[in-house]
Amino acid sequence: MMADAASRGDAKEAQQRESWDQLKKRIKASVNRANIGNIKDIIVELFGANLTSFTAVYAALIAVINTKLPLIGELMVTRLVLQFRRAFKRDDKGLCISSVMFLAHLSNQRVAHEVLAFQIVSLLLETPTDDSVEVVVAFTREVGAFLGSIVPRMLNYVFDAFQSILHEDRLTHIVITRDILVMHATLSTQKR
Repeated sequence: MMADAASRGDAKEAQQRESWDQLKKRIKASVNRANIGNIKDIIVELFGANLTSFTAVYAALIAVINTKLPLIGELMVTRLVLQFRRAFKRDDKGLCISSVMFLAHLSNQRVAHEVLAFQIVSLLLETPTDDSVEVVVAFTREVGAFLGSIVPRMLNYVFDAFQSILHEDRLTHIVITRDILVMHATLSTQKR
């Protein structure tokens, strides 16, 4: 029985690796074919690929473009903030998480300012709910090391807020407990 589970796990891992390799080849082929005449088609093709886990790559691409065309970076950040605000008002946790994750990666790439990261965290922790805390945890996972190196006070504020939420015991703080303690310990050791 254990052998079956192990072999299924290995097969699934091999299948995932194969799919990643195919995706990588598809992206490289598309980028290599890109020229002025077909750039629109190539962009549509790239965005059509299953790239949900490539948010960091998109952010890096935007950062490179931002060095030559800063308005593009500003436009991307503005649209993501608007998307986040709409999702926040509608209580759409999935869209909130995807928006803040992209904003976190843009902050890491210095396309979005760290003050924006702090404003997002402050908004979400103003009246904490299970969902808003989960969004902040995901956001902090991505941008925490950057914030800790640039503005340690901001990161301390976030962890203090998590600590007070844990002490209030109002939420089902399963999300916070283990993840945050590990993250805080990791970031604290990185600072030293």
